[in-house]
This record gives sequence, structure tokens and C-alpha cells, in this order.
Amino acid sequence: MTREAVRNPENFMTLKSWLPIPRMTVRNDHLISRTSEPVKSYPNTLQRLAKYFWYTEYNKNIIEVADELEQRNDISVICITDERKQPIGIIRRDKLFLFLGKRFGRDIISKKTAGETSEAVNVYAGERNILVVLEQLRSQNGKNNNDGENKQNEYIVLVDSQGAFSGILSLQDVANYLVEMTNDDIAQASLLQERLLANADDIKKFNVNVDAWCSSAKGVGGDFYFIKKISERQFFASLCDVSGKGVTASLVVSIVWGFLQSYDMKRGLKDLLVNLNLSIINSFHMEKYLTGFFLIYDAESRILRIADMGHAHVVFLRKGKKVSLQKSRVNLPIGVELSIEPSVCSFPVESGDTLLIYSDGISEQDNPAGEEFGEERLTLLLQESVGKNKSFSKILPVFLEDYRQNTPQHDDMTFLLFRF
Repeated sequence: MTREAVRNPENFMTLKSWLPIPRMTVRNDHLISRTSEPVKSYPNTLQRLAKYFWYTEYNKNIIEVADELEQRNDISVICITDERKQPIGIIRRDKLFLFLGKRFGRDIISKKTAGETSEAVNVYAGERNILVVLEQLRSQNGKNNNDGENKQNEYIVLVDSQGAFSGILSLQDVANYLVEMTNDDIAQASLLQERLLANADDIKKFNVNVDAWCSSAKGVGGDFYFIKKISERQFFASLCDVSGKGVTASLVVSIVWGFLQSYDMKRGLKDLLVNLNLSIINSFHMEKYLTGFFLIYDAESRILRIADMGHAHVVFLRKGKKVSLQKSRVNLPIGVELSIEPSVCSFPVESGDTLLIYSDGISEQDNPAGEEFGEERLTLLLQESVGKNKSFSKILPVFLEDYRQNTPQHDDMTFLLFRF
């Protein structure tokens, strides 16, 4: 049995006194007991977070309880229960001794019971899910604030299936748990993304040098690239930027990566994009989308087929000079419309051609003066890299770091570079 909030009409902390606390005596009979922890507690339940298990009955004299508390520095909060061990409220050590240290504080409450001096508390079944309770507390706190009140206590009392006291936890314990859980999720998502980004097949046989780099702004992000060998003469590649950041974006990345990994690329670029769009729509109902640049290269015919799905962050060099891909029309992003007709264009590749696909986190990174890095600087740096035959993944990160100085990285940064 769960009682949401048991409240005492009179809070002893409103009383005032200035007498020092007399020397307390050690009792032989203990008023404060420790409840046994449940033999079994399930993951993600409140009971797993309980840290305090001390209680005393409501009819005990509060001065005698305080005397015993003075001998127990390890007890910071105790639950006040009725004769059936069901919670009535809590007493916090710091507040109790702060009151007793005031003038007449000890005399004022000398005849009061623990139940009369306890403070209100939220009571929940220990088997309840942590996230469900947090959402309930958040809604309750928002309602209280709208009513001009703030009744949320920093502690939560737990009960077992019979309604008996089973532990106490603080909201700080819950916050620490959520931080740890989030960090674990981010670490796992980051590890997953590292594996996804390391998926490039050896395509040197196609006479193409590939370079790539990715730097997430928040541990995990929505940028990723993908390379897959289709046949002995063809390979597929893409660079995508998922809307949003964090673990949710990483989930989208995983789904897209799985789709690309299992899809039969021989069906062609347009067919792939139509089905990928349908998959994202069905999974996220137009709440998430991605931009991307997709290509298939045929090494035998030296024909490059490309589709720009709302991405538009591409630099193409021919004989060291920037050339506009005029035939490439920017399509809608993946996941914004149920039905799409992607435009795919083809053109022959010449020896020495360079194709750079990048995410807007690179060009939009600003410096302390608020100036963006921009595509022009990126192009000049690429031309220098190509001219000196240097690795772009070694040059660009250093250059960006020097450019932004102490300005934080605002967005994920990724590029995929092909030198034919």
C-alpha cells in the first residue's frame, strides 16, 4: 500500500529557542531500529537506490530519540512509523539538532513525540520504476509551483508490498543515478559509433584514396559516414547528418547504418533512397530526419552517380580548382515526406579529381570574434592538402582547433574525402 504524502499539521521547525543542548546520556535500549533490506530488488526500481534504512515509532519521545541520534553519527535521516511499521514522516538529523541548539528548543519539544515533530514526505512503493516516479514528481512539482506552493521534499520514503517502511532515498541519489545512467548510455553509443565509422572496406583496388574524420560535439552525435563494396567494380558511400544530438541521434544513426549494411545496393541509388526514406518515416513518423550525400562509383566506367538529399555541403576539385556540380540538384532530406522522387545525376571522373563531403559543423564553427570558418577557408585548406599530397584528416582538425581557440565546438564535425 502506497501513501503519496502524509503531512503533519504542525512543523516543529517553526519554533525558536536559544538554549544549548545538555550533555546526552547513552541509552541501553535502542529507540532507533534498522529495517532489513528486501532480499530481491529489480533493476530500475526505487528500492535499488535506497541508502537509509533507520526508523523509530511515532510515539517515542523526540528528546530520547535525539539522545540516541547523538551517539550515531552515521544516521542522517530516520523514518517515523506507526505500530504497523507504516511511514508517517521523516526526521532529518541536521534540522533536529539545529532546532535543539536554539534557545528553549529542547524545552519546547521535550514532551513531543517523534510523530508530532516529523515532516511531511512523499511515500512510494519501492518496486515502482524510477523514471515513472520522477515524471510524477516533476508534474506534481510543476502543479505546486503554479499554485504558489513548493511541497516537494528532498527525500522519498519507500514501502514494501505490505505498506511497511523499506528505505529512504534522496532526490540527489536519483539525480546521481540518472547522470550515471546517461553517461553509460553515451559511452555505449560512442563505442557503437566508433564501430560504425570504422566500416570502410579496402577500396584501394578502385584506384581511389579515401580519407575521413569525425568529431562529435557531445560525446555522441548525428554525423556518420558509410562505405560499402558492392562488387569488384563498384562501391557505395554516404555521409549523413541526423537532426538532433545525443543518444536519440545515435539511435537513428544505428538504424540507418543497419539499413545500409543489409540493403542490396545493386538495386540502384534511387531505389535505395526511396526505401530508406520509407524506413525512417515508419520508424520516427516524421519526428526525425537526416540530410545526406549518397554516391555509387563504378571504377570500370569511371562514372560517379550522386544524390544530394538536402545536404549541399560538398567541394569538388578538378585539376586543383573548385568546380560546381551543376547537374547535382539538392533533394528533400530523408524522412520529411512520405513519398519522394530523388534526383540522381552521373558524370565521368578524371584522374586527380577530388570530392570532399562534409557536415555543416565544420563550416559553421566560429572563432572568438564570431566569424564562421566557412566553405572558402575549407576549400583553400583542401587545395593546399591536395597540392602538397598531405592527409586532410591530419591538417583540418589542427587548423580548426587553432581557429576556434577557446570557443566551444557547437556541432558535430565530419568529412569524407575521395581522391580519384
